[in-house]
Formats: sequence, structure tokens, C-alpha cells
Amino acid sequence: MNRFKGKNIVITGSSRGIGLAILELFAQEGANIAACSNKQSGAIMLKYKEIAAKNNIQITPYFFDMANEDEVKKGLKELKTAMPVIDVLVNNAGISHIAPFMMSKMEDLHHVFQINYFSQMALTQGLLGCLKKAKGASIVNMTSIAGLDGGIGVTAYGSSKAAIALTTKVLAQELAFFKIRVNGVAPGMVETDMAISMGEKAAENTSNSAALKRLAQPEEVAQMVVFLASEQASYITGQIVRVDGGIK
Repeated sequence: MNRFKGKNIVITGSSRGIGLAILELFAQEGANIAACSNKQSGAIMLKYKEIAAKNNIQITPYFFDMANEDEVKKGLKELKTAMPVIDVLVNNAGISHIAPFMMSKMEDLHHVFQINYFSQMALTQGLLGCLKKAKGASIVNMTSIAGLDGGIGVTAYGSSKAAIALTTKVLAQELAFFKIRVNGVAPGMVETDMAISMGEKAAENTSNSAALKRLAQPEEVAQMVVFLASEQASYITGQIVRVDGGIK
């Protein structure tokens, strides 16, 4: 299918895991992509080049650290200049942080929120002018079941994702006037580097609590993101869709 042929898509956190899977699916659908990530490498530049050539589309990389407000402002300026019209914004960038509340440093909470929430909101607000120029733009925010259900050790990470989930519902109401739909995707644990960083025990516990008894693959989450951004979801807004394998 070519549901996004000629459309302009901005994806944050696009160099690996779920973000890279989202990028590949949009590329297969004919989209031109602004691929945002925090660190440049020869491997990811080669990967982007291969995906672009395979699908006959354009991928333009942008590198800026979501923890650095000045770099986010610089990246935002570059994006607005290069893509005056944006059809889809996918706020996917994020970091995990697992620690009991009593052992959580305030600077860690600030750092997690800066990357997982404040930087995403700065980009969203800054790109609204470009999104409003599109005919029926869409924003898809990556939240998490940790932000919906809570759990031990997720004060920082879960709270930042809860903030994204609530903001998704608010923006869906506020931006409907401009024909911009806003939805969120809440994965369970996905087989990515982030899952590895959370430890084998956490992955095992999540698998056991899911009806499907396994972790999600990045492509399974990416499919939901692309669907919500597409015209097939034209009457869906303000929703947080769980992709969790049937967590109990």
C-alpha cells in the first residue's frame, strides 16, 4: 500500500527499536521522513540510505539531544525550514528509568521528564504551524502501560508517560478545530534495547503476565502507530490504544 505517498512524516527516536520499525513501515507506505535521533553514527546513516533507496523515498536525518533544550530548539528550527507542511508527527523518543521512589534522585526525575515529556511538547507546539497546513494531520504519541497501570519502580518513567497520555486527550480536543487528530499508543514491554536495560527478570514477569506469554516485537507496535496516523483511522482521536499482549 501507499497510504502516505508524498506525505511528510516526522519521527523522534527513530534510530532503533520501535522508532526504527515505525520509520520502516512509513517508508514502505511511500512517506518522506524526517528522522530525528540524538546521536549520529555511520551505521544508522547507512540504514536510512538503504531504506530510502529500497522504497524510493527521502529520509532526512536530524540529530539533536532531547535532554538539551537549546539543541531541541535548533532541531525544531531546522525541521520547520525543511518541512513547512507536516502530515504526521510521531513522538516516540524516550528513556526508561526503573528505581524505587525512595532511591530516585530528583535530578533523575527531571531528566526523564525532559526527554519523555517536555521535549516532546516543545516539538509538538513548535511544529503546530506546519501540521495545520496539512489536510487532516495526525499526531501519535508513544506512551506506555506503565503510565496507565503504574507498578513498582516506575515513578519517573511511568509518570512521564502518564503525562503524555493525558496531554494526548487534551490536545485531541484542542486541535480538533484544525482537523488534527491526536492519539497515543501504550505498549507493554517490547523486545528492544530498552527491555534489555530493564533486566531479564522484568521481561520474564511481563511475559508471564501477558495472555500471549511473550514480549511484543517492535513491528507490532509500529503497525498500530501507522494505522492511527492513516485515513483508516479518520474518526479516531483522543484514544490511548494498548498494545500489550493482554496484560492481566
